[in-house]
Formats: sequence, C-alpha cells, structure tokens
Amino acid sequence: MSSMWLKSRKLLSIISAVIFLGVLFSAASERVPVTKLYGDLTENTGSAYARLSAEDIMDSIEIEEIIIVPEESIDIPEDVRVTKIRNYFARRRAPLAEYAHEFVKAADHYSIDYRIVAAISIIESGGGKKNFRPHNAWGWGKGGFNDWTEGIWSVSAGISKYYSRGLKTPKLISRWYCPPNAEVWGNKVQGVMNVMAM
Repeated sequence: MSSMWLKSRKLLSIISAVIFLGVLFSAASERVPVTKLYGDLTENTGSAYARLSAEDIMDSIEIEEIIIVPEESIDIPEDVRVTKIRNYFARRRAPLAEYAHEFVKAADHYSIDYRIVAAISIIESGGGKKNFRPHNAWGWGKGGFNDWTEGIWSVSAGISKYYSRGLKTPKLISRWYCPPNAEVWGNKVQGVMNVMAM
C-alpha cells in the first residue's frame, strides 16, 4: 500500500515538473512554444505509473527556432490618448498635432489629466496657431519657450502645482489662470477636454 502511495506521489511530482517546464518554456518567449512532450507512461510490469527521468523529459521536448525581431520592426499599438489628442488637433490643422505624445508623457509624469494642457492650448492659441510668445501656445508666464516640447513640459509642471492644491478642473484653475474671464475660460477648456475624450 505504501509502495503504491510512493509511486503515486512520484508520478504527481513528475507531472508537476513537466507542467512547470512547459510553463517556463512557453513564458520564455511566445516564439518558443513547446510543441511535443511525451514519455513512456508504462513500466515493464504494465503498471500505469510513469517512468520518466529528467533526461527523458528534456530529450522529449522539441523547441522551434528562435526568431529575433529587430525592435524597430515591432508594431506597438499607439496609446489611445495620443490618438485622441492628435486627431483633435489635426481636424483643426493645429501645429501641436505632432506633439500629442508629449502631452500624454508630460501628463503621466506630473499626474494630471492628459487633455488639460492640450485643451488650454486650443483655447489660448488654436493649438499653436497664434502664440503669445515663441512656442508659448498657453499664454503662460511672460516669455516664450525654446521649442514646443519645453512648452508642453513647463506648462504641465505648472498645472501640476494647481492639482497639488486640489484644483483639478478647469473651473477651479480658471480663477488663477484667467481671472478676468474665469467662468467662460473654465467652461471652454472643459468643453474641449470633453470633446477630446470622445
């Protein structure tokens, strides 16, 4: 009886090892599937217990050829947020359309809504068409920026300071950002953000 229990336990250990190896090989690469795993599951006595060693398991695994794909040829789907910003700007022929990815990267970095800095640029300059100063599509501060990327990141950093004080909507930010027309400005920026999210 104990001999049968030990054989059952050994069989369970072998099956577990085979499954574990299969998971390891398939997890190592989607391009390296385990295609065959077999073993002689009978002993000379005709019992149903497995007679597999580690060598038998490794010899019975066939691995397909590993194909290395250059990184630049891998098609990674674009972040839907980037697509939404780019499409919104492109429909308006706004120069900032090609910087949609920077809006999203800066927003993620500063933990702000990905649409807010883009929406402010639409309200303040048509998305970079009529700028306050060079590369300043936001009416931010008193000067310009060296390029659009610097402008996006600088304004995103500034907006994050509003967020840190609990001012996380255009309506709440508007009293400090655009005091003379706060309510109208806040509603316009929020409206753009709503459409951009569609």
